[in-house]
Amino acid sequence: MKSPMMPIAALAVLLLAGCSETSTQTANDVAEARDDAAQDVNEARLDANEAVADANEQVTDAQQDYAKTDAAAYKKLTKAESEAMIKTANAEFDVTTAAAEGRYDIAKEKCDALSGVTKDACISTADATLEASRASATAIRDAALVSAEQHE
Repeated sequence: MKSPMMPIAALAVLLLAGCSETSTQTANDVAEARDDAAQDVNEARLDANEAVADANEQVTDAQQDYAKTDAAAYKKLTKAESEAMIKTANAEFDVTTAAAEGRYDIAKEKCDALSGVTKDACISTADATLEASRASATAIRDAALVSAEQHE
């Protein structure tokens, strides 16, 4: 005679087996996260390069104006340089943040292969690393913004 607990035990085994990813699934998720991160960083770099190129063009225009006149052009040059510094700081922040978020996504995908306390620790480490990277990027950007503001 079959025990009435047999179907429940089978269901429990199936549920526990479905809780963690296979190594192939984890590898695929990590590869996808790397691709996404690389694409995000490349897009951020393109945006940053465009912003920096625009800012540098404005500086060049201001430098040419400065060569023609003196005090008014100098003020325009200083203002253009300050604005270029601000745009550069913000663009670099965007690139750094995109790279940090990409590394975070990859790390979290790697955590999916783990379970229990080890998985929790892995995710906590990824979260802490992301927050530290964001804080560092923010501090660097803010210092550059202060420098730009004092440049005027």
